Amino acid sequence: MQVLDLPREILAHILACLHPAAIACFGQTCKAAHDFVRPQHQILWRTAFLYIFDDPNDAWSMMPGHPPLVPDRTWDWHHELCVRLMALRGVQSKRCGSDSCAEAHLSALLDILDTAKFAPNARDIANGKMPKEDDRTTSLNLQILAGLTPYQNGIESLIHDSGTQSVLSHTRSDERMLGSTLRFTRSMALSENDQNRPESASRLHVLYGLTTRERIEHKARGAARRKVYNWSLSGQDNDYGPFRRDGTGKVDWPLLEAVFSVMSRNFSICAEGRIAMPQGFCYALPHRTLADPTIPHDWARVTGTWLGTYSWLDYLDLFAFNNLSHDSGAHPTLDDEPEDSGDLMRLELKLDDVVASDPRLTTTLPVCTDLPVLYFSGLSRGHAGMHRPVIGVRGCASLVPGGREVRWRFIIYYGGQDQWQLEGVQPGGIRSGGVFGLWTQCDHEENGPVGPFCYFPTELCKPTSVVLAT
Repeated sequence: MQVLDLPREILAHILACLHPAAIACFGQTCKAAHDFVRPQHQILWRTAFLYIFDDPNDAWSMMPGHPPLVPDRTWDWHHELCVRLMALRGVQSKRCGSDSCAEAHLSALLDILDTAKFAPNARDIANGKMPKEDDRTTSLNLQILAGLTPYQNGIESLIHDSGTQSVLSHTRSDERMLGSTLRFTRSMALSENDQNRPESASRLHVLYGLTTRERIEHKARGAARRKVYNWSLSGQDNDYGPFRRDGTGKVDWPLLEAVFSVMSRNFSICAEGRIAMPQGFCYALPHRTLADPTIPHDWARVTGTWLGTYSWLDYLDLFAFNNLSHDSGAHPTLDDEPEDSGDLMRLELKLDDVVASDPRLTTTLPVCTDLPVLYFSGLSRGHAGMHRPVIGVRGCASLVPGGREVRWRFIIYYGGQDQWQLEGVQPGGIRSGGVFGLWTQCDHEENGPVGPFCYFPTELCKPTSVVLAT
């Protein structure tokens, strides 16, 4: 019997065990083979796709408002396989971000992450596999992304360089020599480079974690600060948080990226080696924390302990940055200005519907209604037994429009009144890693202080040099 005489389903299964390049070579052996492996043969390419990547249905079926894949839903298995493999090959280049396909590679990597299997499916559970915290072997996609570690230069070029090369190519030769200076202007949000950089690069950065370039590049710290402390980037129309100023309630990824960059450094300083901040692709998936079966309606894992901190600039530096003109000769770059961080704080939260009617917890921005808004209250105190006054906290959690990221609002009460409003986003999704955002005064006085903050579920903050105090 000839190979091509086999039933189509069996031949497709055999070919799917080969690398897609080998399947393409098989298609070049004769006309019949060429017809068999054509892109329209979706059964073959679906099998080949699932031999390498997770079934996107495993992720979609657990996402609120995302129906599973059905025959009439557009999903070209051959095309999706090709663009993903091209991206995985593309990041092997150290100058991946300069490639004309950079934006397509960004989209493909994010798609791999967004369709990663993040929990056992019904078949797994029937076979005795139960969910467990931080199970990184569940997902083929996550294993593929973890395997990109040797190519971090390519991924980081994709993050930092995508969309910036076209700007530099149109500048004068003397300006190109000062390219690093051009990249870090007073407000990154207003720079031409930043306007051309795709939003997907900012999102990939947040989900990927701190890059080597920003750890060692002196001006990277100032570049992030120039967004975080820019009064013009937040206001009433985005609830003073990391959201777009267009009324959609969606995430402003470049602004959230800046918050993430600042707080990732500052959290490490604040923790003083006691714990490691959870970051990276494995914490950018939903369901990294386990649901409490005794509180089934707590879909966001509100209940429990959170660890985090906050940062701020000296008010004179903040005011000078936002008000002094370039001609004054004293305009702060925020590259070297001192920045302070609070103590490592512990939040102890519980669901509390009593605060649902609190006017400070209402918003005019739209939220996704696929899951109900959760209201909570609790206490904030210094971590590990620090003797500080107990501070009251109340707030709410809801889905960002689109249904993946989670929006958090915290109202901090002490000294007999509401003091601070914290607006944050959990970029990895439901029960994922940290919450990053901006804090402001509750009354939002003009030219009031502003700064970044972060909080993480305690169980994801792994001990480093010492055991966490209980």
